[in-house]
Amino acid sequence: MSFMAKRLLKKFKKKDYKTTVNHIFLHPNQKVSLFTDKKFNQQIHLMNYGQVVTLQPTDHPDNQILYFHGGAFTVPMNADQLEMITKIATKANSLVQVVDFPLLPTNSSADLLASAQAAFEFAKTKSLPIFIVADSAGAALAMQVLIRHADQIGGTSLISPWLDMGLEAPELAAREATDVMLSLSVLRQIGRQFAADLTDENWSDVFNPQNLEVGKIQIFYGENELLAPVNRKFIAALNQAANAEVEVTAFKDGFHDYSLWFKLPETKKTFKKIVEFIRSLV
Repeated sequence: MSFMAKRLLKKFKKKDYKTTVNHIFLHPNQKVSLFTDKKFNQQIHLMNYGQVVTLQPTDHPDNQILYFHGGAFTVPMNADQLEMITKIATKANSLVQVVDFPLLPTNSSADLLASAQAAFEFAKTKSLPIFIVADSAGAALAMQVLIRHADQIGGTSLISPWLDMGLEAPELAAREATDVMLSLSVLRQIGRQFAADLTDENWSDVFNPQNLEVGKIQIFYGENELLAPVNRKFIAALNQAANAEVEVTAFKDGFHDYSLWFKLPETKKTFKKIVEFIRSLV
């Protein structure tokens, strides 16, 4: 791991950053939206649940990124996430379709999943290849779209994905003390809220290889993350699928959503690999 990342880890531990994250997840300010500011040169497509925000950071994009943001399903998209996807899209010559989905607990997981599906349908109306980029909880929504429409997705990139709502694996409790971002009890609480409205119609098991005929997919995560065992379980399932080609990048002692700290070598490597991935498939 880079020296810069190690310094950040020490800083997060010293300031008890996990307590701050817990508060944000459980008591989010959902009245704040980035997309009331017209400086982003955005177009907004309203849906029954949430909206799609279209951003065009390059003059002549030849593909589009369907982006699902993290935030434990409760927190609106933030400026760092917007900067992250804009940096990637600019280098990849992509149009960005931000899935600005509704949030728990006001809305149900069924509403969130309906928003994800409608956003994909909107992206299909554009004459550009579709790629998925998602981080953290956004990856759970992205995977449901991908499983249903893999033949229409050019490739998928997941960063620090959160894909298991139950988080009952015994090894997770032992890892919690070393994770500087995530609290197992908080994730379980939110996961139960999300799982309450899941059905066989709106949710496919992402750990069943038979559901993972998903084509080319990248996974990025930190080996020191609380969710690392879940990510490895998901990768093992992908490797058993008949039509999945997975590329894994794991950073030693990397922390959850490291990619929102843009000066990190790990973040720069992640962005470069996603850009190269998209450009190789357009």
